[in-house]
Amino acid sequence: MQVKTDNPSFRIEELIAFRRHLHSIAELSGEEKHTSKAILSQLEKYKPDQLITKIGGYGLAGIFKGKQTGPRLLFRADMDALPIEEINELDYKSQNKAVSHKCGHDGHSAILMGLAALLQQNPPEKGEVVLLFQPAEETGQGANRVICDEKFQQIKPDFAFALHNLPGFEKGQIIWRNGTFAAASVGLQLELTGRTAHASQPETGISPAVAMAEIIQAFHALNISGPDDDHFAGLTITHAQLGERAVGTAPGRAVIWATLRSYQDGLLANLQEKCVNIAHDCARKNKLKIAIDWQEPFAATVNTEDLNTHLLKAARKLNYSLEEKQNPFRWSEDFGHFGSETKTCLFGLGAGKDQPALHNPDYDFPDELVMLGAQLFNAIRKQITG
Repeated sequence: MQVKTDNPSFRIEELIAFRRHLHSIAELSGEEKHTSKAILSQLEKYKPDQLITKIGGYGLAGIFKGKQTGPRLLFRADMDALPIEEINELDYKSQNKAVSHKCGHDGHSAILMGLAALLQQNPPEKGEVVLLFQPAEETGQGANRVICDEKFQQIKPDFAFALHNLPGFEKGQIIWRNGTFAAASVGLQLELTGRTAHASQPETGISPAVAMAEIIQAFHALNISGPDDDHFAGLTITHAQLGERAVGTAPGRAVIWATLRSYQDGLLANLQEKCVNIAHDCARKNKLKIAIDWQEPFAATVNTEDLNTHLLKAARKLNYSLEEKQNPFRWSEDFGHFGSETKTCLFGLGAGKDQPALHNPDYDFPDELVMLGAQLFNAIRKQITG
């Protein structure tokens, strides 16, 4: 399929081949060395005015500059893969065992590369357009590392856009929402330490069994609002272990893992505080030592109405189908961290109602979305930068 542009050398097949190459070399969060190298090699073909590498780890950014002063507009794509064994028998199947692109970040990067190709032939009239290829989205660390990198000041935007493909929605449909689009979340790892003992004399040790049961029950009771509530704040126990697999030993250690999430950062912080108080109270009552570790923090992704206006106008101009989401998505996206620095807009791009779900071992990003996403990004930037 030939792309309808003024540049005859620009072919959609090249972008699809690029996407499939990224798919075949899938790398985990923070380990995107070869992925970054492949992106840089392709991006250089479209001759951005400035290239920034190794931002926030293996991240990189291409900057296209207009002739006149104006706003700096950032488009972000993620680039990391997941620790999931791929079961699809594809010509471009992941070469790395138990690592694969089951969230479509290979496709997101290809979409952003398509925007680079369109910008080469039609640069912005004013301001700057920054294309950020971001690492480590899946762990919630990548965006924050980019922001904390001193190089971020060279690309710090006035506005930032990103998309995520969404199976279960009509292919090519745009899913949008004012306010919170995706939830805030954080992982909790709680360790209780007492003292092991012989199972025949448990009174000589200090078992965390009762405290563990009390904490799990108290945590569960914190779920008092459902996901359709704007003030939703919930907790899911994801793992628990008491002692070891030994018939003759009374346990001296317990571990509880949980995921906390809410549509509002403040409510998530309140939920975290409640969990800490419950855990400490139970540990103190049962004479246990306690250690709490927070992992993979994601801020809520909040869309501003004025950026959504640009999105909707661009989508209608391209005759894309639109669906307004009534409630936020319960999953998290670390694009939310950019909300502390600038106005943001994250939207969904439907991947097909029969498409396997994200993170399923048989998922594969639909190639048809590459040009659809690139064209929409380009239509958005034209409204802002000309």
